[in-house]
Amino acid sequence: MASNAVANGLSFLKKRRQSQSKKSRTYILPTSFGVSFGLMDLVLFFMAVGYANNLIYIFFFFLTSVAVTGMVMTNRNVNAVDFDKLLPGDLFAGEEGKVRVQLVNKTNASSFEIEAVFDRKAKDAPQYTIEAEQDIVAMVSWTSPRRGLQELPRLRIQGAYPFGLLRAWKPINKPGATIVYPSRRGDSVFPVGSGADSVSESLGLFLNHKVYQSGDPVRRIDWKASARRSEVLIKKYEEPEKPALNFTWEQTAHIRDAEDRLSQLALWIDQAEAQNYVYSLNLGALQISSAKGRDHWRRCMESLALAKPSELS
Repeated sequence: MASNAVANGLSFLKKRRQSQSKKSRTYILPTSFGVSFGLMDLVLFFMAVGYANNLIYIFFFFLTSVAVTGMVMTNRNVNAVDFDKLLPGDLFAGEEGKVRVQLVNKTNASSFEIEAVFDRKAKDAPQYTIEAEQDIVAMVSWTSPRRGLQELPRLRIQGAYPFGLLRAWKPINKPGATIVYPSRRGDSVFPVGSGADSVSESLGLFLNHKVYQSGDPVRRIDWKASARRSEVLIKKYEEPEKPALNFTWEQTAHIRDAEDRLSQLALWIDQAEAQNYVYSLNLGALQISSAKGRDHWRRCMESLALAKPSELS
């Protein structure tokens, strides 16, 4: 009986230590304003002792109580917030992007002025209020030096509410990994043979007339109609249908570096989506059929991000 009780007790302590080790601890240190506040309070203490002045004593104890109260409130404010999960986002190598981080407050008290940053970079970080038993999506700035599936650096959940005397933080050592697309750089002109060279130069079907305005092309002025109406009119046409574009790995053969080739394809795909083209991507054995839209764009970008150049040549 006694041996079983001891074994059960040891097992309980072991599980408790494991659960505590998984939970992020909250740390707290004074801010620069807090250090100045503490030095001023210390000067008041020596003045009170030296002059035996009760009024200075009262002021000293008041400021000390403010500091102690602020320490407790700051710690509780940050300790109430936990990291929940990463959410999908669009990040490009070499470009500052926003990582979407879901934070949750499982307590019955709201948390105020909460910041989420990577590697202590708190400059201009947005502040969030997380209501009791609610969650929010924080946008955390980050620049990845390379493409692919990248592990995110240590995440810090922090805040200096309410007085700004102390800053508490909770480190999340391994928040997870996210896909980073290749950087968008290269020649902005679509390659020959992609379908862009077959864009019709025609203006499409005639629709109607409209009054000429500054900036309209002069070549579209209908002089006969303008003479009849005694005002300058221009012709309006339907937009010609855009051809489907086809992007392939072979179209970048003139570029030596494999990463630059992927970046060139990323630029073309991004421009094709922005200009509302239908486009496809052939990347070695991978063939993504023609389509358009954000989901199709994201599928192409993810394929470029995870591509292995050694398997494409």
